[in-house]
Amino acid sequence: WLNGRKVAEVDGEYLGFSLDVSRFLVAGDNLLAIRLTNRCGSDVLPGIAMPDFLLHGGLACRVILRKRPARHFVPESLRILATDVLSNRPAVRIACELAGGARTARWTIQGPHGMNAVREKPEAEFEISNPALWSPETPALYTVTGSIEENGGEVDRIIRRVGLRSAVFEPGRGFFLNGRRTELRGCNRHESMPGFGNAMPENMHTDDARLLKETGCNFVRLSHYPQHRSFLDACDEQGLMVYAELASWKSVRTGRWLRRALRQLDRMVTRDRHRPSIILWGMGNEARSRKAYIALGGLAWELDPSRPVTYAENHFHRAVREGTIGIPDVWGCNYELDRLEDGRDASRLKTTLVSECCNMPTALRGNMVEELKQVAALENDLSRLAAIEYNAGSAIWCMNDYATLRKKRYLRYSGIFDAWRLPKMSRAFLQAMWLNTPFIRVFGDWGMPAEGGERRPDREVHVFTNCERVVLALKGREVLSAPGSGH
Repeated sequence: WLNGRKVAEVDGEYLGFSLDVSRFLVAGDNLLAIRLTNRCGSDVLPGIAMPDFLLHGGLACRVILRKRPARHFVPESLRILATDVLSNRPAVRIACELAGGARTARWTIQGPHGMNAVREKPEAEFEISNPALWSPETPALYTVTGSIEENGGEVDRIIRRVGLRSAVFEPGRGFFLNGRRTELRGCNRHESMPGFGNAMPENMHTDDARLLKETGCNFVRLSHYPQHRSFLDACDEQGLMVYAELASWKSVRTGRWLRRALRQLDRMVTRDRHRPSIILWGMGNEARSRKAYIALGGLAWELDPSRPVTYAENHFHRAVREGTIGIPDVWGCNYELDRLEDGRDASRLKTTLVSECCNMPTALRGNMVEELKQVAALENDLSRLAAIEYNAGSAIWCMNDYATLRKKRYLRYSGIFDAWRLPKMSRAFLQAMWLNTPFIRVFGDWGMPAEGGERRPDREVHVFTNCERVVLALKGREVLSAPGSGH
């Protein structure tokens, strides 16, 4: 409500919302009132009352009053397309609708080498000399700026960062980044932390991206809803490839749910399609509807033909029964590693991605027995996937422990970090497997003191390393010398 008059009822869709309130404003002070509720119908995404994560209520982001000029850009119409990326002189094409009678815009592109070009037209094309390609190792970014001028002054501006990169799922051969086969190594991420809910400060989103990079990840799946711009900004900046997903958890349907899902997918794709980090659009998680996926996939391809679509399936036989095989470009597999070959054959690009694996929901940090079960799950699943050429990679379940009300589970200790982002042994195992720089970490159970004059009990010591050889010494005396082997 604004000044006592109802403006709208909105579903924030995990993406925020924008409303034109000009007709409700009055001279002097204005009063804005907002009422929030978690009591949403089944047509509000994700469409299930109690998914396996918390549905937070409240204001998670900032509220901004912005004066929009009469002549302005239409941000959701902006398209930035890089072509011939692997050539010596790739091109960047920019198109954006102008409103309010604006006829032309001034476009500039600034690159990591200081290159600056200018075009004065509604649409622009830049040929890039000496291109710097975006990758996890070198996340080079270009800044595209558009401005509309009136009477010699700027009245509106739009700024987006883009990256030049080729991201392709090759039939039967996995994923190729900039022409080189690249294994996707990553985690699923829940956007929450105790004390903050999903209203995490922006620096915490940036920290999450940093923690994933320092783990050796090059990939993250945004499970199971669109996530904050700040996290995606950090993925662009730090070099994390992203599988972005609309809000769904065992809840893909037709009717009103599908209409809302199409709206959310439209807004998610138009918000983020300029980002170099995003390599996949996700239509749903562990649910299936042929009609819904045909509609959602068609919209994603229309809005962004440069990226493939997928959904995460955990029961292949149900996909056969519901007729959803053959729809996704890449087959997203949750846990059914023995059905990967079937998934490959059921996808358009004959390629799979393990969208969830290695789940160990009892791995409470500090409980050495449970933490080691999680390490064993990682060792087992990752070793099984290592030699499968058509599989593009995997996203471990999951980055961080999280809260849930589903089935009165309350807390799931599946993360390689706990809910406050303190690391477990599983994180050290991944670092030993994935980092290119020398790494070693030692864990032991030191909590059992000797009683009286009794001999101290034997202790297990766990070493995680990527080095060729490891030597353990106790008070300077060598007790073990052995080849390094991850764990």
